[in-house]
Amino acid sequence: MTVIKAKAVIFDMDGVIVDSEPNIMEAKQNVLHKYGVYKPLSYHFKFMGMSFRDIWAQTRQELDLPASTEQLMAEYFEEVAQVRAKNGLQSIAGTVEFIKALAQNDFKLALASSSPLADIEEVLTTFGIKELFSAVISGAELAHPKPAPDIFLLAMEKLGVKAAESLVVEDSVNGVKAGLAAGAQLLVFNDPRYNPNRQIEGVNLVTTMTNLKVGPEKISY
Repeated sequence: MTVIKAKAVIFDMDGVIVDSEPNIMEAKQNVLHKYGVYKPLSYHFKFMGMSFRDIWAQTRQELDLPASTEQLMAEYFEEVAQVRAKNGLQSIAGTVEFIKALAQNDFKLALASSSPLADIEEVLTTFGIKELFSAVISGAELAHPKPAPDIFLLAMEKLGVKAAESLVVEDSVNGVKAGLAAGAQLLVFNDPRYNPNRQIEGVNLVTTMTNLKVGPEKISY
């Protein structure tokens, strides 16, 4: 059994709380198809955890798309709204229960996501956990989003905790880089659909969020 000692837990959202990656990737594919570009879903894996502006700026450059970054973002947000309306929002199994257990054990909680604030509010409200978070931060509003550590450093500041007292819960490569750069402990959800054989040094790696146990200032699995 592995035991993690912490006073605060800072959550990513997409791929950790909400199972949004299928919707995000479907919407991205729909945008690319409009420009006659067809890529396997695996093409999008490297963008997980990045801000949508950075995603579309890099995609535009790599694929030589004729539209501006702003236009691509607008088309994407229109597509993802339609996809989400069709498919709905599904939580990652075990995470909502984990968050509630942390709150019951007096952990300080923050959410630090690259998604727009409106999307964050929708997810937290839908799953009934909004009031459990003392701080909610959108990387879309920061000058340096993930993989820069700024979003996690700001979350620690808002919670009034040190990096060594903080546990960041992430799933993406860019989020892990940001968490490590911030000096936090890391709990990484290794979703088998996207990272079946991933190995990361210096983090706590789990393949399910359903087996996490919570006690006063400690988490075990």
